[in-house]
Amino acid sequence: MAEDLGLDQEQKDSYLSESTGFVRVYRYPCCPTGSGNNNWGMDVHTDSSVLTILCQDLVGGLEVSREGEWIRVRPIPGTLIVNLGDMMQAISNDEYKSAIHRVRISERHDRISIGYFVFPGEGVVIRSSNYQPFKYSEFRAQVQMDVKMLGFKVGLERFKIKPNSDDNNNNNNNNNNNSKGISSHFQG
Repeated sequence: MAEDLGLDQEQKDSYLSESTGFVRVYRYPCCPTGSGNNNWGMDVHTDSSVLTILCQDLVGGLEVSREGEWIRVRPIPGTLIVNLGDMMQAISNDEYKSAIHRVRISERHDRISIGYFVFPGEGVVIRSSNYQPFKYSEFRAQVQMDVKMLGFKVGLERFKIKPNSDDNNNNNNNNNNNSKGISSHFQG
């Protein structure tokens, strides 16, 4: 993807910093029907990362949105799932889109997944023709403030450059139709 986007080595190193990635283990206890729970372990969201590498167990529950339709990501033994995040969307000028996803809780089995999240360096300035320049640390702080004040993540829309005319708006709509995939399986 970095080659496809024409990133030089310095950009690759700063946008995909080894020192800022982290691993998170998620456990979703089973939730029997009728327990009063909405059966969502994680509501609809995008990851703030450049990309997320996910190892899920065989219980499943991950769903991704593609063109407004929810698709279940079937667990395949020995594979990893790669979801693109908000920073990849910004870096790519919206050529690649952040994966909109959610997690459904199983009624019978606990679900475990392990995610490795890759982030740009805190002080790295993300430059894109579709977004005003921003540091990842500014983006993260804005997301945290939005969640605290509004109850949800606004995300990249806060940094989007607003079009000045209908011509720019039409060009942006055409570019969105050519965006690349959101989620992939890779076998190890």
